[in-house]
Amino acid sequence: MILVTERNHELYKFVLSFSYRPAMSNKALVVLRSGKDISTAWLEELLKQRLKSNIEVISWASKLPSTKNYFMSEMCFVQVTFKGPNHPSEERSLVFKFAPTALDAIEFMKNGNLARKEIDFYKFVLTDDFQLFCKKSGLKNPVPDVYWADVEEDLVTLVMHDLRTDGFRVDTPPEGNSLEQVKVILNSIAVIHACGVATIKKHGREYLDVPSGDFLDNAVKIGLDREVEMFKGTRTAETLRALYSLRKEMIKTRSPLFETLIHGDLWTGNVMFSADSTSAVIIDWQFASVDNPVCDIISLLLMSSHPVVYEQHLNDVLQSYWQSLTEALEKNGASVDCTFQDLIDCVEEMWMYGFMFFTASLPDLLDNNITALHRGQNAVKFLEQKKVLSKFLQVHGKEMA
Repeated sequence: MILVTERNHELYKFVLSFSYRPAMSNKALVVLRSGKDISTAWLEELLKQRLKSNIEVISWASKLPSTKNYFMSEMCFVQVTFKGPNHPSEERSLVFKFAPTALDAIEFMKNGNLARKEIDFYKFVLTDDFQLFCKKSGLKNPVPDVYWADVEEDLVTLVMHDLRTDGFRVDTPPEGNSLEQVKVILNSIAVIHACGVATIKKHGREYLDVPSGDFLDNAVKIGLDREVEMFKGTRTAETLRALYSLRKEMIKTRSPLFETLIHGDLWTGNVMFSADSTSAVIIDWQFASVDNPVCDIISLLLMSSHPVVYEQHLNDVLQSYWQSLTEALEKNGASVDCTFQDLIDCVEEMWMYGFMFFTASLPDLLDNNITALHRGQNAVKFLEQKKVLSKFLQVHGKEMA
């Protein structure tokens, strides 16, 4: 889900579930409880596996995040200096993520089966299939460079390259992200979607699919309350109030296109841009699943883009995504069973899904100044002008109060 705020954003990042498969068979690396359990021997084994060489760690130091503003699981940054027979002295910066300790975070993650989703995704990232697909596509790192990922019982450990050392940063302006930034993100997600298509054709849907929990309903209700207040005294408020009893239908709303591996929570808080904003790495894959790729496209547009992007440049945005998707498939000898017009039609049919996703996230986006109030209002008005809300109510036979 997407209670995507500065308070809750980290909660989603460090996901855990208490029922999962056994850890990796290599017992030299064990799943850690926290940064306090990191040791020289553990780091040496990590780098040995990564570099396929005997490694000696000369020194290392860990650092906690500079603030505790987030409702977060444990996280630390590790700077490690090492050498080996085939490696002169070298320094690397790593990000470690661990299981949360707050009880409400643990419960939320269990309900959504989120630890398994994230760890399974990053294990997929480590496969030769994924690495080769991205290489052939010409986009080497659409996701973080993962060193190791595993979970065992109530413990989670994820180790990645620290993108900040390469100048990457998160950019979530309240007014919304630019057309150029949106296109860059869609270029990255299109390659992953394309890889999902090829993988499903090769291995079957179950190879990538991890069941989701039920955790959206209450968030949608809270979001609708906020929207009703935003439009108090208007016809829009009555339209929004009429949607209360249709939350389950909103959550399930989909239109057919094709199935692939999707991010499931795509907004710019889960993206790191290069310093010049010409490349984007997509992070935080706790909501990964097999679903319609339009879920990612439409959530990004409504949650993060400047309104002018979807109001005036929608066809341009979709064309850019489609080109990246089809080129990645073609370079890997695969294809998708639909046309660009099918994509356009599906987006028009899926705006209600986008509204649901945006609504569930809106209170946190507003409370943390990630979305300006008028941008939130603009998204609802845009959907009203397209008669998305009224048509949904008509289909489900709901009369407005």
